[in-house]
Amino acid sequence: MATTVYNIEEISLRDGTTVTLKPLPIKQLRKFMEIINKGQVAENENPDAALDIFIEACMLCLLTTERPELGTDKDKFEEIIETPTMMRILEIIGGLNLTDPNLLGAALVGTN
Repeated sequence: MATTVYNIEEISLRDGTTVTLKPLPIKQLRKFMEIINKGQVAENENPDAALDIFIEACMLCLLTTERPELGTDKDKFEEIIETPTMMRILEIIGGLNLTDPNLLGAALVGTN
């Protein structure tokens, strides 16, 4: 019997539907990281740009789920996804954990 080395999680969206989340394949992860890196540059110029970058990255993540239209329609995405759900999607699918206090502490130390 094969062993799965990653977690699969099902989450509910604001409209009552559910999506099954699993990590991105490496090809999609490269695109995800490009978006996140672009956000680091944009955030230096405009701190409000971070939300748009997270939305773009999360939309990319949703292309691999049962609801791929959420990855192409920003208006629909913004109606159905709230911030805690977006952060959870980024964590599960993209491996980006923005709520980890250790990561936040390391980021703060790096800014001094």
